[in-house]
Amino acid sequence: MEFATVEGARANGLDRKVGTLTPGKEADIVLLRTDRLNVLPLNNATGAVVTSMDTSNVDTVLIAGRIVKRNGRIVGVDMNRVTRLAQEARDRLVARAGYPRDRL
Repeated sequence: MEFATVEGARANGLDRKVGTLTPGKEADIVLLRTDRLNVLPLNNATGAVVTSMDTSNVDTVLIAGRIVKRNGRIVGVDMNRVTRLAQEARDRLVARAGYPRDRL
């Protein structure tokens, strides 16, 4: 964990801004679920994060102190709009490529 946080910040010249939970530093925090089948029985937290966890274990995410995901769900994003924009982008690309629409 230290390698991914403190040392990662140091290697990128950002250790004065990020890498530790210290007053005055910017922080992104990810809270991971340890009660999912993919990590049971939990006996090594670091090992579980590195080898067993996936996106289903991400419960809460804070970016610069703002909650962007809570209880496994994205907060403050209009998912209907995101879905519509993604479908429109797909349709434009498919049309430009001349791919038959009925094969989607």
